[in-house]
Amino acid sequence: KTPYPAYINLDEGRVPLVQVPNTEPPFIVLENSVRESQSAHRGLHVISLAENKQLRLGRGHESDVRIADVSISRCHAIVRFQRGAFVLEDNNSKFGTLVAMRKTRPIDSQTTLAVQCGRTVLKLTQQPTEGATETQAAS
Repeated sequence: KTPYPAYINLDEGRVPLVQVPNTEPPFIVLENSVRESQSAHRGLHVISLAENKQLRLGRGHESDVRIADVSISRCHAIVRFQRGAFVLEDNNSKFGTLVAMRKTRPIDSQTTLAVQCGRTVLKLTQQPTEGATETQAAS
């Protein structure tokens, strides 16, 4: 198997193979890496939290990011951007989002937060975008 090139050459010059739209900050980038038997499925979710939007994580159809794990609630947790920080909040899920987490916890730029939802582990980090202020960060 050969990976696709990021750019192709046309008569009008070098152009990206896939146009990626600009995402309004603040936004979150989630990488999906699922291993089913011997094949691995990967993907990226780029989600803007501009205008007080909330990101819903869960296994239900109404979730913004669906996680195929029966131990996860339909709407397990919510991520939002509040007062210059990303905030992760359990949504009254049956088993919680972290063993010791039952209240809101900010995600800062110095640490990686490992979050266990059922049997799924999410690692959250905040990284400033190039030329952005602290309140305009990608995670």
